[in-house]
Amino acid sequence: MVWVSIAVISCARETGTESNSAYLSGTITVADSLDSSRNFAEIELISLLQQGNGETDTLFYAVTDSLGRFSGTAHFEENDIYTVLIRRNQNNFGLLNLVFADEDSIDIRAELPDILQTLEITSAEHEVLTTLERVERSFGRIADYINAGAVSPDSVQMEIEKWSDIYWQIYEENPGKHAARLSGEMSANMLRGWNDSLMVARSNSVLKDYGVLSAGSRNSMIEFYAETEGLSRSLDYIDELESRISGRQPLMDLKMARIELLYDSSRTELAQHYLDEFKRDYDEDQFASEWAADKAFDLEFLAPGSPFPKLEFELSDGTPFRTEEMNGTPYMVEITRFDNALYQQQYDRTIAIYQIYRNYGLEIITIPVSTSRITMDAFFEERSQFWKVVEPNSFSSDSLVETLNLNRIPTRFLVNSDGTIIGRYIGTEYDDIVRGLQRITTQTE
Repeated sequence: MVWVSIAVISCARETGTESNSAYLSGTITVADSLDSSRNFAEIELISLLQQGNGETDTLFYAVTDSLGRFSGTAHFEENDIYTVLIRRNQNNFGLLNLVFADEDSIDIRAELPDILQTLEITSAEHEVLTTLERVERSFGRIADYINAGAVSPDSVQMEIEKWSDIYWQIYEENPGKHAARLSGEMSANMLRGWNDSLMVARSNSVLKDYGVLSAGSRNSMIEFYAETEGLSRSLDYIDELESRISGRQPLMDLKMARIELLYDSSRTELAQHYLDEFKRDYDEDQFASEWAADKAFDLEFLAPGSPFPKLEFELSDGTPFRTEEMNGTPYMVEITRFDNALYQQQYDRTIAIYQIYRNYGLEIITIPVSTSRITMDAFFEERSQFWKVVEPNSFSSDSLVETLNLNRIPTRFLVNSDGTIIGRYIGTEYDDIVRGLQRITTQTE
């Protein structure tokens, strides 16, 4: 099965060092069915941004006059897609996703209560975003066909490269536009594993033209260099990005990526060194402090090469189970809920992984948290059970969360036959699991 991911247009903030501004104006009216007074005053437009330290910045605020007219200037640190709330009398009527770009003008016209049905947005940036969204929808349908096996393997690469070129055309025809940058990054990222040389060339073009890459694109390039040219080349690329990218958030993300890379490569002492620096540099940032605390725990107890914690459970068939009994056998522990949509989507892929790697002795143990026996039975009514499953509620979930430092599900741990951790994988990190499994088949450390 060939798996093609669909990139969702990112709204991640790339905080810069200078204040940018965009001019917003327009008219918001009210349908007679809602208010027949024909007085359209006191309709509020608000855009807020949550900062890492827990504070909230107001990027834009305006109130309509009696004719529904409004105008004002949005102030922001980086061109991006921001959310604007429209409300009246404390009633929320809609959320708009708008590109705030420096020196751009945005005209908005809509009628309450059906904001989305009556909305008209006019701006140079919005036109490009609309084109990108249309291409996204079209490619989404193609990706569904590919993932369903409806496209022959010989044609998949042709489709990928064709759509990459379509995204790249948007990029080339709209220089300087934020949505064009998103399209350029999509064009590059979707080539991963299909045409890596073109992926690198296009990523570098976006970086050169805009001076920034989104966190997803940066991480994709960092992982690519780590896989193809080794740890040193990947660290060099992080150094290169740090010398070219400005802005507090992108630089913080790069420092986090360096620590993650060293952690995954079992360079725990060096990872700890950079983590200590990170704590000093971002001690007033709530998100950074929480991330650093989690990573410190991982480095001490759950880093690759560390022994997997000793756990004891009762399996769904009533037999006792201890992880110590797995010595001599590689295994994967997955912690999830059976009603978790992501886990349900991934289940067929897990079966495929198991069927391939059980030939190398791989075992899988599923530990359901916050799950009843009824939910588990319902899950397996529609699916086959191929591996060990722990009996729901036969253990302390709080203790498990603390021992394994769990903050998201599904979370998976891959453990070597000697009981040491190969890696921890959270959420959608399936490609990383496959790379970790290669270490079982090759017996490399």
